Amino acid sequence: MIFRNFLAALLVFIFTACSGVKLSQKIELSPGDWLMSGNSPEQKNIAAIELAPPLYKMWEYDIEAGVGFNGITVADAVVFVNSLAGELYSFDVATGGKIGKLGFLGKDAGTSPLLLGNDLIVTFAGDDKYSAASYNLLEGQRNWRKNFGYIQTSPVFKDGFVYFGTLQGNQIKIDDSTGNVIWKFYCGEPIHSTSAISGNYVMFGADKGSFTCLNLDSGTELWKIKINGSIYSTPLINNGTVFFGADDSVYYAVNIDNGSILWSRNMKTKITGGSTIFNDSLIMFGGIDGYLHALNSNTGEPVWSFQTYGTITSSPVTSGKYIYFTSFDRYLYCVTGLDGKLIWKYEFENKSRTTPVIWKDYLFTAADRSVFCFTNSKINSERNEVK
Repeated sequence: MIFRNFLAALLVFIFTACSGVKLSQKIELSPGDWLMSGNSPEQKNIAAIELAPPLYKMWEYDIEAGVGFNGITVADAVVFVNSLAGELYSFDVATGGKIGKLGFLGKDAGTSPLLLGNDLIVTFAGDDKYSAASYNLLEGQRNWRKNFGYIQTSPVFKDGFVYFGTLQGNQIKIDDSTGNVIWKFYCGEPIHSTSAISGNYVMFGADKGSFTCLNLDSGTELWKIKINGSIYSTPLINNGTVFFGADDSVYYAVNIDNGSILWSRNMKTKITGGSTIFNDSLIMFGGIDGYLHALNSNTGEPVWSFQTYGTITSSPVTSGKYIYFTSFDRYLYCVTGLDGKLIWKYEFENKSRTTPVIWKDYLFTAADRSVFCFTNSKINSERNEVK
């Protein structure tokens, strides 16, 4: 359906010399918005609604550059997409029309933009002067822009503060309004693993196999474990347990209070993407082998697996009883969370590595340089054409 609140929140844009966007009215946030990587500080990748297939393509937009494993957020009928060319695009959900573009995100913005009401916080790499910025959508100008070293992790928000890791090995906490550093923890390894946060814990993996838990307030180390492979995947926290996969082909469940490994399962494939939790009992993730795996979250026992014919680097997303995910075999899939039965799929022209994002009756993802919007309303889909 076309949103009732969209016309009331109609956006007007003004392009500047360096490109940008200025909104005429405030973005009104609602519980169903997807505001950050993983849709929560715990990185659970759970949508607020059940989006039932079949889905129909509503629009497609060529942004002339790829989109990373993550890269999409959406609120109040506006979609924000980071590109691997260091640009941020904004689109009108209802029509697929481009609202505006920001072009100061270095040479690589393969991360999710963080939407805080009318402020966007973005992290990026490839610029030796800056690597994070806050942009005011109402005023059409930057709040602040600072250099923390190259960043290839998405910013995660909790209680007025933002957390991210850098390729120089620092995990950093900043004030969202000023960008000032609250604390900085050096782990000694490049960090590609986006943080997961729960309670007073912030956790992340690193490239040489360490997985670290810090005190959220002070940034001091609470515990650390070492494994035999790089950890690029984003961890997920649920019910006192943190879950993550690694390059050693093992999937781990770790007690967040003391770092003890509750169980581990050799999946015989490298794991680089994030995870989702289904019915509070099944943990799901994709592998380089092209399978989507579902394990019992309490024991690690396999429950089901679904085979695709391409690498899976995206995180699966839970939407009610359905699981959506993409694969390098060029398909967007929907399977049942209970048993992994295929319900629906859509074939792209190119490979997809990007995690789907769901907002109201719409799903957004990307395949190579094209951003897609799907809906389960065929009438709405027929009103739009490829951009």
